[in-house]
Amino acid sequence: MRTEWPPMPQRPGPYADPRPFSRISFVTGDVTANGGSILLRVHTEEGGDIDLALPTRDLHHLVTLLLILGGKAALNGRFAANSETFRPKPLPLHGVSLGVDGGDAVLTLEAGASVLSFSLSKRSMAEMGQTIFDLTSPGAPG
Repeated sequence: MRTEWPPMPQRPGPYADPRPFSRISFVTGDVTANGGSILLRVHTEEGGDIDLALPTRDLHHLVTLLLILGGKAALNGRFAANSETFRPKPLPLHGVSLGVDGGDAVLTLEAGASVLSFSLSKRSMAEMGQTIFDLTSPGAPG
């Protein structure tokens, strides 16, 4: 199943366009002075640069799409996050909430201009609650 944002007109067959995809070597970026757009320069292995401007209000759509596709890649077998080999850069978190939506446990994170919600198992929710309790109880380190 192909995941897109925003939805695009259907082409016959998935990615039937004969042009090859360019492999990304790295990405740099900035923000416009008024904060209205995220500016990205995508460097490709072929040496060409692609400059993109993403409206900040749409950032969560792109982040969600990338996370969904990353999940599909992990389910397809060989690509999963590994904290032993990848050191993620901590993101500034502006808000966190735990709740229930239609019987499902939901963790919602606000990071910058993005708001993301994740479904959680009851076990994960209980482990998080226990950790929070342990860290905030009298006599806890810190």
